This record gives sequence, structure tokens and C-alpha cells, in this order.
Amino acid sequence: MSTRDAHVRKVAMYEYRCRLCGTVEPAGTRAEARALRAAHREEFHGPDEIVEVPRMRFVDLPREQKIATVAVALVLLVAFLVKTG
Repeated sequence: MSTRDAHVRKVAMYEYRCRLCGTVEPAGTRAEARALRAAHREEFHGPDEIVEVPRMRFVDLPREQKIATVAVALVLLVAFLVKTG
């Protein structure tokens, strides 16, 4: 290992590794690695976005799940009425 390689190894204590495309970039600090990550994502993969997913409603369930839900609710209701009865 040459002295230049040793010097590079000392300076690059961190690496940014992109799991999408396999890019690896050395960084001297954790903050520098985060900045590399942000720049890389913006340039090559587009901006990230966070969106709110609409909540699932009962009417959105498949018919079989609706039937099973109603059946379980009826069994619980009958059991409650028999026990208090």
C-alpha cells in the first residue's frame, strides 16, 4: 500500500453507498456523507416525497373479509347477550 493510499484511507472515514444504483463515494465526515447522499438522490434518483396514504374503509375490504367481519361481530354479540342474559 503506497503512502497516498494510506492517506486516502485515513481521510475517507465514511462512505456513502447508494443501494439503488451501487454508487460508492468516500467522505471525511458523517455530515459530508449525508450531503453526498442528498446531492446524489436529487441528481440521479429525483426528489424524495412523503405522501399521506388514504385510510382503508370498511367498504374498501374484499367481500369475503366483510362477511367474516360481520360473522365474528354477530358471534360476539350473541355470546355477550347469552352471558348477560
